[in-house]
Amino acid sequence: MARELNVSRKDVLEMETRLSGHDVSIDPTMDDGEESYSPLAYLASPDENPAQLLEREQTERLRHTGLVSALENLDERSRHIIKARWLTEGETATLHELAAEYGVSAERIRQIEARALQKMRALIPA
Repeated sequence: MARELNVSRKDVLEMETRLSGHDVSIDPTMDDGEESYSPLAYLASPDENPAQLLEREQTERLRHTGLVSALENLDERSRHIIKARWLTEGETATLHELAAEYGVSAERIRQIEARALQKMRALIPA
């Protein structure tokens, strides 16, 4: 067969192995209710090419690093206010709650928050 196709014997054996394999569904359905992962789940999105995906991941990583660095540059009170107002999971703190905690007005908390956000924006890469 290899001589007739003008290919190496190794190539013929590889083709035969491939042709003798079982068919695999790209998106199999499971009737037993078990969660399964199909080859379809590992295919790349047609909307994004690998370069765009890599660029987005790098940008997110830089922004996260920048956010951590920017938070570290804030004083403790400003850091606490930013975390309570913007970086908590679930319900965030209100200006009035933080004002009561620090014994100042809600307007003062808003001013501290605005100044801290301005400082952070200057430190985080665009």
